[in-house]
This record gives sequence, C-alpha cells and structure tokens, in this order.
Amino acid sequence: MAPRLSLAMIVRNEADRLGACLDSLQGLVDEKVVLDTGSTDATVAIAEARGAKVGSFAWVDDFSAARNESLRLCSGDWVLVLDADERLDAEGAAAIRAALHRPQVEGFLLTIRNYLPSGAYLGIHGGSSPNRGGFPGTEHLAFCTEFSALRLFRRREGMAYTGRIHEVLDPAFETHGWRSAPLAAVIHHLGKAEPDREQAKQRAYFQLAQAEAQEHPGDSRAQYNLLQEAAMTGAWEACAEAARAFLRLRPRAPLKVFLEGARAFRELGRLDEAEAILAQAPASPDTRPIRLVAEAELRFARGQADRALAALLEAISADPHSTLSFLRLGRWLQEQGDSEAARDLLRAGLDQNPRDLLLWEALVGVSAAEGDLSSAARDAWDALAAFPEGGRGLWHQMVAHALLQTGSVVEAAEVVARGLAAFPDEPELRRLAAQIPSEGR
Repeated sequence: MAPRLSLAMIVRNEADRLGACLDSLQGLVDEKVVLDTGSTDATVAIAEARGAKVGSFAWVDDFSAARNESLRLCSGDWVLVLDADERLDAEGAAAIRAALHRPQVEGFLLTIRNYLPSGAYLGIHGGSSPNRGGFPGTEHLAFCTEFSALRLFRRREGMAYTGRIHEVLDPAFETHGWRSAPLAAVIHHLGKAEPDREQAKQRAYFQLAQAEAQEHPGDSRAQYNLLQEAAMTGAWEACAEAARAFLRLRPRAPLKVFLEGARAFRELGRLDEAEAILAQAPASPDTRPIRLVAEAELRFARGQADRALAALLEAISADPHSTLSFLRLGRWLQEQGDSEAARDLLRAGLDQNPRDLLLWEALVGVSAAEGDLSSAARDAWDALAAFPEGGRGLWHQMVAHALLQTGSVVEAAEVVARGLAAFPDEPELRRLAAQIPSEGR
C-alpha cells in the first residue's frame, strides 16, 4: 500500500494567495489540512472548495502551537508543510513521492527559494543572487535567496514544532536521533516580494521573538530570531544584545549575525564594538561584496569617507549585482549635493539590475528631493515600466501630473486608472481621478 501524504497549513486572511498554493499540489497530496487562525475573508471557503479539511484554532501568539494543532488533524503517513505564500515546484512532486518510500529517513530538507524585489536584501549567509527565472509569476522579481528547511517528514509520536516564531522541527529530530536528508525539491516563497505586507507584520513578529528570547536566553535559535526581527524594526539595542548572546552560544555564526550585529552597534554609536564584531565575520569571495558595504558604513560613521568610498567601489567592481553598494554610494553623492552624479550612479546600477525595486525608488527619490519634478516624472515612468505596481501609487501620481501639465488628459487618465487598479484606496489617486475631465476618462 502506497504511503499517504498529508498537507498541513496554518492560515489567516490568505484569500488572495491560498488557491494558487493548493493548486500547486494538485495530484500530489492525499489529504489537505488547512488550520484557520481567525480569517475574516474568504480563506476558509477557498480551502473547502479545493477539498481541504479545515480546522479552526484560537491564536495564542505561538506559531508552534498552531503548527502542532495542524499536525494533529493530519492522518497521512507523511506530512508536507507549506504556507499560503508558497508554491511547490512541479518538478519536485516526483522526488517527494519517491522519498516517501525511503527507509530509515524520518524527514527531508527542501529548498526554500525566497524571491525578492531588490538585491539589497540580506540572507542568512550573505546577499541575494540574481533570479535566473523559470518559475511562472516571478519574472518581475530579479533576485532570490535560498535555504533548506525540514518540510517533509513522517507523522509519528514526538514530531512537534518548537518556537513562538520561525518555528522549527530540528529540536525534535535532535532529541529523538531521527535522520533527515536533503531532497531535490523546491518551494517557491513569494511573500518576501511584498515588502509592505511583510512590514505590517514586523512589530508583532518582533514582540514574539523578544518574548521567546527572554524565556529561553540559552537558545541560539531564539536569539537569532530576535536579531532578525529587531533589525527589521530598527530596535538596535535588542539587535545588538541578541548578536552578542548568539555569539556567546555559537561563535561560528551565520554571516547575518555579524552584519546585523555590526549595524546595530554602529546605529547605537558604539563603533569599536561594531568594528570588533565585523572583524569576526566569515570571509569568502562570495560574501566579500556585502562585507565591503558593511565596512563602508563603518568608515562613514568614523568620518573616513575616502576609505568608505574605496570599499563601495571595490564592492561594485567585485559584484555589479551588489545593489547595496549602488544605493549607499548614491545616497552619499546626494548628501554631498551632487544629485546629477547620484542619478548617473543609480542609472548605472539599473543598467546592471534593471528590475531592482529599491534602485528605482532611489532614482525617483533623488529628483523629487531636489524639486526636479519633471525628471522625477520621467524616472517614475521608466520605473513603472519595470514595476507596474511599484511606488505605492506615488509614481502613478507623478506621471499623471506631468501628463496633465502637457495637456495629455487621456494618457493621464489611463495612468491614474492603472494606479487605482493596484492601489484602490490611495487618496491622491482617487482625487486625481475625480478631477480629470470626463472626456479624458
């Protein structure tokens, strides 16, 4: 008899993403378990329409508690865990089915590929890499990072998640001596490509991570989670202390611990401590560009602009996809009052990385800050060509205003309509729509 495979998910208000996730598993899983933690949209109806067994769970500020309840509802021999903003790569289905027949392995590590709108994001072991494409719906996302996680495992007694946030199965495997193995299957994670949506969750995530680190000060995973969430929210004191705590527990740390720790100490003005922790960071040709940016930030903080600029230029030379280098150098040029050079530099970065969202935002911002609205509108038009739903509505406004000033009413109405399709609640776009003469609509 073939082993049965259950899907286990926890969800809340995921009506816009859940269907595509479940559809990516068509023909693979024998059972779909979707645990709802308080949705107020159509999430439950979408899950039920796709044949899922839906449970409900009162949220208790603990992701592991919800995950473990979803496992309790499963009846399969094996469990596959996904989130609503993830999709299973079609080529991985065969590998997963074959893996269910492998003896003496209790779980498998799948590759999680995080898609990103910019190369400025920092992964656990360094910077991001160019997205080579191939997965539908990610064509506009030029960068990604990858890591492995236990997402496929036998359903058995003692298989339980731990951690209030960024919950993991690893402690259960360590406690029971269970064996895990890598598997050639990819989960495409699209959630990081929506920075506004991610940012809205950061304060709650930080509070969960902080509570767990206080409860378990000797747990390096808890300290890492706190460091990560504190850096996202700019809680630099907490970030610095989490970095120090992690390094006391595990001196051989991921690169992110050193970089975020150095940044936290620098933001706090504790430059000697920032320099000391950065000096401990692991070095390799792959990580050198992003380490050079961190060094440049420290040199700027010490008033050593020449050394900072040399580090940034070396980073750009070593890796033209080093978006952080272009962004930081562009900001320095703008601070020096040389907006033209800043725009040229950012344009050069976009020549190398034409689909980098943060580079486009910086380019539009330089002209806007100088009051050069004509140049800002031209840059915004180019930015919208790369990111039709970028700019949070501001790019559409800039372009529409510029078109109206030249009498291009029909074109302005079209731009506003596209903006409202992406940002229906943006008040300035709604005001513009009401002001455009009816013949332009």
